[in-house]
Amino acid sequence: MLLSSPAFADERPSVAVFPTIASDVVKDQFGAGKLDAQELTRQIEESIRATRRFSMFERSGEVLRNSVLLEQEFARAGQALHNAAEAGKLNNVQFIAQPLVTSVNVSVRRYQQEERPGQYRYNATGSLAVTTKVLDTTSGEIMYQATRNVELPASTTATAGFSGPTDDLLAKAAAWRALATAAAGKISNAVVGSLFPIQVMTIQGGDIFVNRGEGAGIATGERYQIFSVGVPLIDPATKEKIGDAEELLGDVEIVRTTPRFSVARAKAALHGEAKAGDVLRPVP
Repeated sequence: MLLSSPAFADERPSVAVFPTIASDVVKDQFGAGKLDAQELTRQIEESIRATRRFSMFERSGEVLRNSVLLEQEFARAGQALHNAAEAGKLNNVQFIAQPLVTSVNVSVRRYQQEERPGQYRYNATGSLAVTTKVLDTTSGEIMYQATRNVELPASTTATAGFSGPTDDLLAKAAAWRALATAAAGKISNAVVGSLFPIQVMTIQGGDIFVNRGEGAGIATGERYQIFSVGVPLIDPATKEKIGDAEELLGDVEIVRTTPRFSVARAKAALHGEAKAGDVLRPVP
C-alpha cells in the first residue's frame, strides 16, 4: 500500500509506536544487563518523526500518566490557563508500529589507558534482532512486517574516561543506545518506506536529491535501487489504484546526507533517465 504524499501537515496519517516487547527468550538479558528496552521505542519514534510523513502520538502509559493526562486533570479542576481536556480523550491513530525484540547481545571490553592511569577505554560489540509490525487500526490488517538484524562494528567506542565500580554498566548502556539507534534507523526507513517510498525530488548533474534524510534512517554509503514510476495500475475488478508501473533503472549510492534530504549517485550508467517522483528502494 502506497499513500500519496499529503499536501498539509494536518493531513498526515497518524502513527504511534507502542512500547517495545521483549520476547521471553531475551527478557532476562535485558534485566541482567540493566538495559532499557524502551530506548529502542524512543529511537524509532525519533526516526519516524524525522521523515515528516506522519503525525506521531505518544503511547507510553507512564509518559501519558505523568504529563498529558495529568495536564488534563489540572484543566478539569480549573487550575490551568487553557483547556487541555477539551477533547476529553486522546485521538485514535491510523497505524500502530509494534517492535518485538527476539534477540539481543551487548558486551563491552575495557582497556587501561596508559596515558591516563585509572581510566579506561571501552570497546563495544552487540547484535539485535527486531521484528516490527505495522497494523491498520481500522481493519487490523498487517500493513508491514519484517525482521531486521543489526550489529555494532567491533570498533565501536562505548564510553571513556570513567573510573569506578559502575563504569562497566555505564559503558554497556552506552553501547545499547548506539545499537538501538542503529536499529531504529533501519526500522523506520523500512516502515515509512512501506507506506511512503523514498522519492526523487530533483536531479542536478549526476546528483539525485531524495526526500529522506539522516534522521530518518538514511546513511552515507547505503545502496538503493532506483525505479522509474510510470502509469497508475488500476485493478479492473475494484477500480482501485493498487500502485504504479515501475521500471528498474539501476543502483545508486547515498553520497551525502542532511537532516531532511540526501544525495545519491548512480553506481553505473542507468537504464534510462531518472526524474522527479521516481522511487528508491533498498537493494534486495
